[in-house]
Amino acid sequence: MGPREFLKAAGDLRGAPLVVCIGPSAKLAEMALSVLAEGREDEVERVGFGDGQLREACDLAATPSFFGDRRLVAAWRCGALTGAEGRGARERGLEAKALLDYAERPPLGATLFVWASEADRRLAPLRRAGERGWLLAAEVGRDLPAWLGELAHREDVTLAPAASRAFLESGLDVDGLATALTVAALASAGDRPVSAEIAAWAAPPQAEMRVFALTDAILQRRPGGVAQAVQHLTSHGEAPLGLLALVARQMRQLASARAELAAGRSAAELAKLLGAHPFVAQKLGEAAPRWSEAAIAQAFKELLRCDVALKSGGRPSVALEVGLLRVAMAGR
Repeated sequence: MGPREFLKAAGDLRGAPLVVCIGPSAKLAEMALSVLAEGREDEVERVGFGDGQLREACDLAATPSFFGDRRLVAAWRCGALTGAEGRGARERGLEAKALLDYAERPPLGATLFVWASEADRRLAPLRRAGERGWLLAAEVGRDLPAWLGELAHREDVTLAPAASRAFLESGLDVDGLATALTVAALASAGDRPVSAEIAAWAAPPQAEMRVFALTDAILQRRPGGVAQAVQHLTSHGEAPLGLLALVARQMRQLASARAELAAGRSAAELAKLLGAHPFVAQKLGEAAPRWSEAAIAQAFKELLRCDVALKSGGRPSVALEVGLLRVAMAGR
């Protein structure tokens, strides 16, 4: 589905009591939610991932707004609609029942938005949502070039033809392209159009630059961004040990940047001293004041602990997420 069709489909659901958005793209889900919010993004009440997520969201949507406005509740990254058997099946069943009850008797004056990257459309609440036209597919398919154009427009970026080819040949999905375009816009410093060289740097087919969202969230000490980036990367096949190695390299660069700045070096000199791209050096320089020497030392201890956990079996994606959250919060 192209951007025009997708955004129109989202707009047609504005005011519906329930919108179930299914598909792997968080970016498309965010766009759909923005359309439903009609410019009231600050009023969206989000219920994060976890046990009882859908039940909480349904209860919240069914509670009349204190101010009398139409309530918009979003259950984000919902994992309870897969319908799979095995561990957690009972909890998923309770969640599905809560959503079915909501769909059967939706409250007045509320919209419940549910995003699930994967879902079993045979489940009763999804069948009912489909019958009533409340399903929205967050899928790109063969329309990635059109989505690249839409994302570039939203970022106010003009791409040279060779830059467009570089982005499309990178192998990134639409979420990855959105991040890469942000990087390219910052790196080009307003120059138009974005060159093929910058595009190839911002969206290479290697994992190192694909983890920009993760490394940036760690530098800025944003735990929420760290958790979201880890979940996105691991769900798209990135190896936890490889991601940990890239984060460890970044922390070494951060420690070096902090030492160079403390020694009187200017921010402009960091790129050459660290052997890093000027944009990366700029981010390191901006982040350095947020990290004390003790915090960096603690971060390295957390990286070592995470490495041991990853090599000890269990659930690598969970171990990585917990470990990198501890890195981002080191010293606090």
